[in-house]
Amino acid sequence: MNIQTYLGKITRKEKNHFWIFVSVLAVLSVFLCYRYSVEGCITPGHDAIFQYNRFYTIYESIINNNFPNYIDFSNPNQYGYATNLFYPDLIFSIFAFTGRFIGVFYAYQLMLFSMTFLCGIFTFISAKKLTDSKIAGYITAILYTFCFYRIVSMFERSSIAEALTFTFVPLLVWGLYEIIKGDYKKWYIFTIACSLFALTHMLSTVLAASIVILILIIYIKSFIKEPKRIVYLAVSGISTVLLSAYFLFPLLEQLQNDTFNINILENEDFIRLSLQDIVSGMFLLSTMSINTYKFLPSIGATLTFAVFLRFFIKTNSEKIKNIDAIVIISAILLFICSDILPNELYPNYFFAKIQFLWRYFEFISFGLALGGGYYISLMIQREKKTIALFITYLFMIVMMISINSTKFIQYTNLQIYTPFGRNKPVGTQDNNYCLGLGDKLEYLPVPVTLSSIEKRGNVLKKRKEKTIITNIQRKRETTIFDIKLSEKDNIELPLTYYKGYTATINNANIEVTKSKNGFVEIPVNQSGKVTVEFTGTFLQKYSIYITLVSSILLSIYVIIQNRKTYK
Repeated sequence: MNIQTYLGKITRKEKNHFWIFVSVLAVLSVFLCYRYSVEGCITPGHDAIFQYNRFYTIYESIINNNFPNYIDFSNPNQYGYATNLFYPDLIFSIFAFTGRFIGVFYAYQLMLFSMTFLCGIFTFISAKKLTDSKIAGYITAILYTFCFYRIVSMFERSSIAEALTFTFVPLLVWGLYEIIKGDYKKWYIFTIACSLFALTHMLSTVLAASIVILILIIYIKSFIKEPKRIVYLAVSGISTVLLSAYFLFPLLEQLQNDTFNINILENEDFIRLSLQDIVSGMFLLSTMSINTYKFLPSIGATLTFAVFLRFFIKTNSEKIKNIDAIVIISAILLFICSDILPNELYPNYFFAKIQFLWRYFEFISFGLALGGGYYISLMIQREKKTIALFITYLFMIVMMISINSTKFIQYTNLQIYTPFGRNKPVGTQDNNYCLGLGDKLEYLPVPVTLSSIEKRGNVLKKRKEKTIITNIQRKRETTIFDIKLSEKDNIELPLTYYKGYTATINNANIEVTKSKNGFVEIPVNQSGKVTVEFTGTFLQKYSIYITLVSSILLSIYVIIQNRKTYK
């Protein structure tokens, strides 16, 4: 029995298709993570040290029983940086918890593998629903999960939180379809997708929201024809806010209370790719060269060739027209990401915060993968062609992963990327305390900068010369010291000011304010023992319960709704 006959026997049985798909997905997921692994180290990349530091900080808060923890108290220079007040941490937290049992390093690796595998599963479920074809679902899942830009985001950029949201894009599109054209009583799919976005990466949520608004405008006739869809869209939006409460409410509270460097990003430039780079990137399996390093986010050949098959399909059914519309919208977005249009068409207030327009490739890639998967499924008419196309695309994906990962590791060996070990990265001035790039870190309150922290030093500052401060003790979120006064004084502490700090002197509460320099300041009117601690605001402490209760209620609703459907 030759290999073609053997494969033919397997593929003829439809019940085998799903398990073949799951097996291929699992093997490719392992292969991808393995190829980009560096022995004994976290896979390096642009943002790797920042992301792993976040993950490790969350892990520490779990083992120290002070989760949720909004502030990394060890950086910069023990001043504290509220990464998790501005950077949602749901997925990181889930996998950081497993670190208690398997170690934080392996928990991080498990997260990369699991979210890759789930990306394929969710894409299959969503694409099958959108195309009414299991075969299209299988193909779309492989195309999207292992598309070029997702691999670049996860490993070369190491923008892990952003890369994790790829897993939820298929659910977002499926949920939006149900609200616009499908069964609007399944509004909860859209809610779940939006909530997962909001609890994983805020910037990706903003990108997703802009695309959702565009699609809602395009399909506004559906809401005019059936006004009930507007009601379910509103219900979905309100439910998303409640499900995202444990991150969203503390974030809004903090932004309302103060001004941060992230608020002034609209004065910065944003980056678009040249049309030449976008077009050339559509036909590549690799953008890396060992001789000259060039970072080029791309759509990649696997998606482009799949979409080009549309020119060989003659049918014009209603279904293919809907898929064509998604591909066309994706192509228009790809064009908008180029530099061919004038800057005046791009509001700086919005796009400067996005920073890189090619971040839209996450959504464009799904639209093209969905179209490509459906077109390939229509092209498959004979068993031989099925096997040939399947093997061809698997070969392209394996080659793309192999070529890029090989050159990626070569860059690591040449120290273009610097690997670091399994333990928590040590924050220093040289690596910006593992908190990102630039002096004006995004989540520092104005006017604080890294240079101002370094210049100030790790000291408590007083205004009155005769004030004596002794017995200073600092442990994570708590600072304790003794003070002796000859007259009232104001003490500025080496702590970055965020709303949530409390202070006492001799167990009596005193006010905590922001100094003119952006640090924690307290008024002291008596001698004694002072304790300053980040205890959190009411919203920081209790918003998580809104999320938990909302999740339970939504789960009950989904169960009841599904029981009604299948009766």
